[in-house]
Amino acid sequence: MLFVISGILKPGVERELAALSAELSEFLAQPFRQLSLAGVLRDREGRKQGYLALIEADSFESAERHLRESPFYRQGLYERTDVWEYMVEVGSLS
Repeated sequence: MLFVISGILKPGVERELAALSAELSEFLAQPFRQLSLAGVLRDREGRKQGYLALIEADSFESAERHLRESPFYRQGLYERTDVWEYMVEVGSLS
């Protein structure tokens, strides 16, 4: 199943994000993760506001576990997180 994971950042966490960039790269590069795509959410002024990822997972619990293992989640940098099952209706992710 395909899941959308989003995390909206707390205000003022820019320094913490920079300090965790290597750990985030390592987390995303792990070969067993079924990451379809991921990226930064930015506001109109170009400031980072959060992150969004599409991943393949067997269940909501597995997708939620992926989120909880994220360095940004573990460091408490998110103000809000969400996990949804995503059903493609138009287009493809190939």
